[in-house]
Amino acid sequence: MSRKPIRFGGPARKSASHSPQALDIEGLSHDGRGVARLNGKTVFVAGALPGEQAMVRIDNDRNRYAEAQTLELLSTSPDRCEPACPHYGQCGGCDLQHLRHDQQIAFKQTQALDQLKRIGNLTPASTEAPLVSMPWHYRRSARIGINQLQRSGEPLIGFRRRASNKLLQIEQCDVLDVRARDLFRGLRDTLSGLDDLKSITHAQVQYGDSQGALTLRTKKPLRADTVARLQPLARQYALQLYLEGSQGIQYAGDETEQPLTYALPAFKLELAFAPGDFLQVNPELNRQMVSRAIDWLDPQPEDRVLDLFCGLGNFTLPLATRCREVIGVEGSETMTDRASANAQANGIENATFFRNDLSQDFRHQAWYRSGFDLILLDPPRTGAREAILQLIGYQAKRILYVSCNPAMLARDGAELAQAGYRLSRFCVMDMFPHTAHVEALALFELAP
Repeated sequence: MSRKPIRFGGPARKSASHSPQALDIEGLSHDGRGVARLNGKTVFVAGALPGEQAMVRIDNDRNRYAEAQTLELLSTSPDRCEPACPHYGQCGGCDLQHLRHDQQIAFKQTQALDQLKRIGNLTPASTEAPLVSMPWHYRRSARIGINQLQRSGEPLIGFRRRASNKLLQIEQCDVLDVRARDLFRGLRDTLSGLDDLKSITHAQVQYGDSQGALTLRTKKPLRADTVARLQPLARQYALQLYLEGSQGIQYAGDETEQPLTYALPAFKLELAFAPGDFLQVNPELNRQMVSRAIDWLDPQPEDRVLDLFCGLGNFTLPLATRCREVIGVEGSETMTDRASANAQANGIENATFFRNDLSQDFRHQAWYRSGFDLILLDPPRTGAREAILQLIGYQAKRILYVSCNPAMLARDGAELAQAGYRLSRFCVMDMFPHTAHVEALALFELAP
């Protein structure tokens, strides 16, 4: 059955040096763009999928590659679906809504395995089922931009436009927690007509299991009547109001401040957090991730365990329920204090936390000298190479690497392989559905 061509945007605009080209899309790049070839050069095509033929406009022609926009699809992939969000294509938040969700996960696994092999020469002994969550309303935290339209003075509430620093006016977001999906409208209505609107730069939303926080970043203190208008808005969306200025984050609600918490039911734990703390944004996936991490690492009652980049204790406290002792280390004193308080609140006495810059030499620290049976690493996107080079002398039985950047996992994994570890188990995690962002778990075991 023939299909009508799918057209993108408005009429085609000719580039200074390129006419529109019909290209066959052969694959997907690591950031979710279609990959084609033109005169021997790789072309990255936004909005196109493998197996499709697309009429494209080349916008950026470099020596080794070119970047293009899809103007029209001449044929479509069976994996293509209609994006659910009316802002898709303009908003910079999601980039894979046009690809079926099951195929998004397959793409992420393929990309991660390819980078492991290509960068680190690593092949997992066992690639296990991906961890997945519901593709909508999965996100419990987000940063929402706030500005003001020059001509009308209307509040501009939304996310960054794709490939731009400018804001896009957003009506609702269906990847956000269902409690906040139309918070944009509420903010716009509440902030409309305020004299001090320009004092607000953005809003940070963070939900726990029951209560959440709405934190407004301000360049100068807000007027009392502005704060009074914001308080009922926060309550409407099950949020507590906070203001962040030069003095830090301060509670600004009109009711008694309630604790912000989330649970890890498999371990009978409840962890507290404060506005501005780092949280895994997908609570359903986080619960699965923690359970699989503990299962793979398999701590025994006699084991001493090290958790680096421990945050507020998301992995440390579950580990403590299974082992003799666990040490958590983190670069932020605020977070180590929070982790210690969470341990105390949950009656955990075998977890101790230290603050250290883990990109620097920490071999002189007292916690380093005693050795560890098991190690868990949950580093930022820059990876953990500096830490790994200091840890391999322990000869720990197992090292679990929680990755938010497959390229850094491959680089760091190569260091572990050189030190005698093999990549025994691997899986990708769909922490951010509808985006090309890939997270993964990788278990390295010391070869006998």
